[in-house]
Amino acid sequence: MGQPPKNRKPAANQKRKLRNLMTAADYAVYEPPNKDQLQIARVYVNYGVESGVELNGVLKRLANRRNLPTVAGDLVYTDGNVVEGILPRGKVLARYADEGGIRLIASNLTQVGLVISASKPTTHVGLIDRYLTFCRIADIPLFLVVNKIDELEPGFVEGLKPFVDAGVDLYLTSATTDKGLKALARRLERGITVLSGLSGVGKSTLINALLEEEIPTQEVSGATGRGRHTTTAAEAYEFGKTLLIDSPGIKKFGFIGVGREEVLKGFPEFEPYLGHCHFDNCEHTIEEGCAVRAAVEAGEIDERRWESYTELLDNLNQSE
Repeated sequence: MGQPPKNRKPAANQKRKLRNLMTAADYAVYEPPNKDQLQIARVYVNYGVESGVELNGVLKRLANRRNLPTVAGDLVYTDGNVVEGILPRGKVLARYADEGGIRLIASNLTQVGLVISASKPTTHVGLIDRYLTFCRIADIPLFLVVNKIDELEPGFVEGLKPFVDAGVDLYLTSATTDKGLKALARRLERGITVLSGLSGVGKSTLINALLEEEIPTQEVSGATGRGRHTTTAAEAYEFGKTLLIDSPGIKKFGFIGVGREEVLKGFPEFEPYLGHCHFDNCEHTIEEGCAVRAAVEAGEIDERRWESYTELLDNLNQSE
């Protein structure tokens, strides 16, 4: 069995100073004093100092008062010309930005679809672990879309079995052959959905196929095997009676400021063994008498998932 990092400080000594990412739902929410005299409208896209807002069946470009950082899915207060405030947000997808601080991606979500490629760009399974952990903490259903299955490599889908066992629904699609699109469309009808993932996995191409929209797309770089960023801001599209949100490609999905118990939410296959360790404060990493580690050694828990858990926990502790 692989070994977890050994330079972790004891959890009991951690001083959590960093802002919990879950509080991003409250970031920049502003309800103006005259809100009762204003209309409520939905944001489809943020242009920086302006927002693309659906108002009375028409998409209008309105200026943002107070430089309010709206995101796709937001409900806002407006007088018909200016976005005057943002209503308290429901469930959000958010991450820590590379330049620091919190970056909201989309809000008022029903579910998150993580799109990965069956070929290039290669998706590290640790990225899936991070999305699953975030979504479990935020109580947002996560499903996985394996795109480009016309380029499927042997054993790829079988390697995702631990996530299926953890309760993640799996959809196999090809935007070029239309395979799997009907099943995916039925899933998207459940409510406001954001599609997220690395650049180049085909999020915009999938939406083109689903909506017959011409969203700009680019090929994966032959030199690096990585996708090139096309979507610059999350943008919502009408999908039946709900919304489908296309989001910018990411390089990594980081979040910090959560406790060990919250991280465990992303690994539901550990649950039958929790409470059976020798030590009450067991972190399920290097401790003797750990029931989770025993289950890994017995093949009852996927070893790679356990290793990902230890890496994630170590990264969180070191960040703090």
